[in-house]
Amino acid sequence: MAQANSNERLAKLSWRERIGYGLGDAGFNFYWAIIGSYLIFFYTDVFGISAAAAATMVTVTKIVDAFTDPAMGAIADRTRSRWGKFRPYLLFGALPMMGAGLLTMVTPDLDETGKLIWAYATYMLLMLTYTILNMPYNSLSGVLTADPQERNTLNSTRFFFAYFTGIVVGAATPELAEYFGGGDRYSPIGWQVTMSIYAVIASILFVVTFSTTRERIAPPPEQEAHPLQDLKVLVTCRPWLVIFVLAMVIMTTFTLRGSSATYYFKYFVERPDLLGSFIGLQVLGLMIGAMSASTLTRFVDKVKLLMILMGVVSVLCVAFAFVPKPDALGVVDVNDASRETLAAEDLLGEAHRQGDTYTWTRYDKVFWIIKDRVSLSNTSPTLSLDGLDDETISVIRTSADGTELDSAQIPNEIILMFVFSILISIALGPKAPITWAMYADVADYNEWRTGRRATGMTFSATTFSQKLGGAAGSAIMLSVLAMLGYEANQAQSDASLDGIVYMQTLAPGAFAFIAIIALMFYNLTGENLEQIQKELAERRQD
Repeated sequence: MAQANSNERLAKLSWRERIGYGLGDAGFNFYWAIIGSYLIFFYTDVFGISAAAAATMVTVTKIVDAFTDPAMGAIADRTRSRWGKFRPYLLFGALPMMGAGLLTMVTPDLDETGKLIWAYATYMLLMLTYTILNMPYNSLSGVLTADPQERNTLNSTRFFFAYFTGIVVGAATPELAEYFGGGDRYSPIGWQVTMSIYAVIASILFVVTFSTTRERIAPPPEQEAHPLQDLKVLVTCRPWLVIFVLAMVIMTTFTLRGSSATYYFKYFVERPDLLGSFIGLQVLGLMIGAMSASTLTRFVDKVKLLMILMGVVSVLCVAFAFVPKPDALGVVDVNDASRETLAAEDLLGEAHRQGDTYTWTRYDKVFWIIKDRVSLSNTSPTLSLDGLDDETISVIRTSADGTELDSAQIPNEIILMFVFSILISIALGPKAPITWAMYADVADYNEWRTGRRATGMTFSATTFSQKLGGAAGSAIMLSVLAMLGYEANQAQSDASLDGIVYMQTLAPGAFAFIAIIALMFYNLTGENLEQIQKELAERRQD
């Protein structure tokens, strides 16, 4: 029996279990992709909260929420059920989180103070319910198997589904919000219906994860629950302290990139129609990087690999900052009441010439994100915007010699923006599966070092640092916007535009460099892990 338990500890997981576990993170990303990429924009440009107030609210609620993680870790470690320690929360926590997600998108007609109170209450509730499900889910990966390479594969599979969902949510959310909002992407109804759809799908996926996984690793039978002692073990553990800092720094990087993208394309690039594609391809890059992690770690030590990748991110972010704004607008979303006309030369970047004729076009939705380009009757160099509110407009110029210039053609500057973003995402992608495998390694290391296993506390204290990083990223961006005079749905000052660009480019690069410094202090290598697993297996046999 002892030998059987030892073999089960180092189990090779079936693809059914790997995929079932990965689908759980797909469920979480139906929530997290909105929180990370669109929630700040929703608060400032849809709900109508000022950037400064939103900065304070997001920071306070995320910090408060972060402190619930260790508490939830302690609760999960003390849970006893026929389904294990962590799986029951996926079954019973799905519906409360669905309700909290829907309330977060409700926009009652209140004054500024009332809106803030509502935002504080609903966002805190959402993050609390998220913690109740997500912390046990994260810990679950540490008790399915103790095989280090199997953990890498499990987490690569997990993040494939997480990022795939991020692509869907990133690309589809603005379009779905517009579709269900009756053609207005700033309509609260559109955002509420979109969140409802996401919440239902997520709840189903949590049940799938519950049904397809099995917990195999448990604390020593004689171990008693002592949350404070478990926490003391963590804060004296060097590898855990390193990944605590690493998780916080890299989550700041992710939050800055995701949250600033909406402002970057709306105000700097002035092509909000490309936002969904930009975020979707950004997440595609993360998915490609995540799927490569299990292969890369067969040839390069995890720590060295992360240091190389963070260096690549830093260099690419600096290069990204030098990509200029396109000379021409190309395509315009008509949502500025002060603008009465559009000039073709502003969209094309070239002045009118004798003999030029113009075909102005709008984009009618056919189905979901599929749109049909429809010609307008106006053929002059300028277009009156009367009756074209909330339309997306472009123009085609036909010269006297018959050559055509289409403003909807993507300029080289925007292509470069997409290229840099995708490359940065590919370099960041392996971080997630590698570091989550490292968290499980630390839980094993502490069991080997002290004789106590506290998987829930190990993972929850680390997600605590991630939430601090998310709070820091949101606070940095919103505080910079407020300091530089950002005004929602208005033309931005040069200082405000510079701040938006730096939050998308230079700031993430700086935090990636800090991550390299943190990794220099990590000392839990592959050879050490093999010896630790061997000795833990021998203890189980005794």
